[in-house]
Amino acid sequence: MSKPISPRLEVLLGTDADLFRADLYEFTLIGGGVLRYTNADADITMNGKLFSAGGIQIGPYFDTQGNRGYSRWAVGTSVDTTMLDIIPGAATVGGQPFKVACQQGVFDGATLKKQRVFMPTFGDTRRGPITMFVGRVAEADVGRSKITMIINSHLELLDQVFPRNLYQAGCVNNLGDTACGVNLAALAVACTITGGTAQSLQANLAVAPTGKFNQGKVVFTSGVLSGMSRTVKLATAGAPGTITLLLPFPSAPAVADTFNIYPGCDKTYAGTNGCAKFANQARWRAEPLIPIVETAI
Repeated sequence: MSKPISPRLEVLLGTDADLFRADLYEFTLIGGGVLRYTNADADITMNGKLFSAGGIQIGPYFDTQGNRGYSRWAVGTSVDTTMLDIIPGAATVGGQPFKVACQQGVFDGATLKKQRVFMPTFGDTRRGPITMFVGRVAEADVGRSKITMIINSHLELLDQVFPRNLYQAGCVNNLGDTACGVNLAALAVACTITGGTAQSLQANLAVAPTGKFNQGKVVFTSGVLSGMSRTVKLATAGAPGTITLLLPFPSAPAVADTFNIYPGCDKTYAGTNGCAKFANQARWRAEPLIPIVETAI
């Protein structure tokens, strides 16, 4: 299947010169953060972005000899797939071993962009890459010595039940989206870590109405977890206050790391943690008086 390439790269590929070839892998994580790797023998810089080769003893390693992944493309609306076999080595993600990060779901739903570069001299990427595949991580099978990832193209987003909005008792909006209209950025509260673990954070949290931050989120703005976010299960104000997360971060934050905490919404109309809290009842979208099936006909 043909791929769009730059005119300069097309000219280069039309010559008889011996070329260096490398694949570049860019993961954009759901919780925030971008990871870049290459299967080349040394690091490669493309458009100002560094793609790590992992070094001799660090990793992770992609497409090693006898351990290459494969891709499947098809014409039409069927979902294209690619498979990656990864040897994690001693690589880390957010301070946790690469293998543990996969087990904890750090890569679940992450977007992968796989590109290929051809270089007349190693490291010369000025002619641009060829985008080989873009999709989302559907599965990460963690074995003893390797990790197998299956990535589906974005065509899988068409595989969903229609209509998109169904009759339901809870609001169909997501807090802060266009339909909701709440300005979450203006409601962020900046905090600094004073202790805790990967799933229970301690920080000086100003007195707030009970449940204000429940079902909200925290987003780190510094430290090894910078850019990553998690949903708040329970937040208790105090000095220090305690913030219990629904799912843990890959590793515990360090003291003095900073983050923003945002309020949550339980999608009710008049509840203390619903639309009334944001004075946003005019945008509430739910059908609380749906009759039971036996009387709906």
